[in-house]
Order: sequence, then structure tokens, then C-alpha cells
Amino acid sequence: MKNIFLFLFVLIGCSFVFGQENDSLSVDHEDIKFPVYKGCEKKSSNEDIKKCTIKKIQNFIVVSYDTAIAEVALPQDKTTQFQLDFIINKNGKVEQVNAKAHHRAIAIEAIKVAKRIPKFRIPGTLNGEAVDVPISLLMTIYFNEH
Repeated sequence: MKNIFLFLFVLIGCSFVFGQENDSLSVDHEDIKFPVYKGCEKKSSNEDIKKCTIKKIQNFIVVSYDTAIAEVALPQDKTTQFQLDFIINKNGKVEQVNAKAHHRAIAIEAIKVAKRIPKFRIPGTLNGEAVDVPISLLMTIYFNEH
């Protein structure tokens, strides 16, 4: 039996968008503040906070993903992708988690991991008021045979 281990998580694409009625809003607008993940509080600009928060989410997923799931679900494949969507709510908690993958077990594990993301220090804000922030991550898992 082949032993397959999770070798690397790579983000192919990330979309971070504020869920507001006005389609012209962007994260770079000065009245919009990106959610702040633990450890990103001291970043000076909104762009630095965004980069730090994205990196922390990626690291959390990499560390938390159960590689045994991949070994069972994908014994012959070298790679798989999944789309992970969730909302950081007005209280800084992750909710409404959904995942799409080629194998159900991969999607279920991605959902479990996302639901364990710790509460954000500061939720996203618009004009000083907390707002829900939808997050979408397209991730690829590469496997290395041992």
C-alpha cells in the first residue's frame, strides 16, 4: 500500500470581497477595514492587515488539514483542488462554510478545518460598523509518495 502524505498546500487564487450592496467597494477604500486575525493587530495599513490575515488563514489550514483523509480519498492521484467559501461575520466568527472538491471526503475535511478557524480579533468594518466579509479560497493539495 502506498503511503501518500500531504506535501504542500498552495493557494492558486484568493478572492476577498466585502459583501455590500454597492459593487464599487474595494478592500483598498479607506473606510473599509479588513478583518484582523490573531497576530496581525500591529500591521499599519489595511493592505498589510489583509496580507497577514490571508497568510494566517493559509497556515491554519495547512497545519490543521488531516492528511489521512487524502490518503484514503485519493490513493492514486498526485493532486486535487478544493474551493472553500465562508463568511467572517460581524462578530469575527467563521460561518456559512461550504467546500467543493472532486472527492466528498476532501470537501468535508476542508469544511471541518474552516469551522475551526479561531475568532478574528477585529471583524471587517465599513465606515466604522462591523460587516460580514465573504472569503473564497481555491486551494490545491499536492501529494508526495513515500
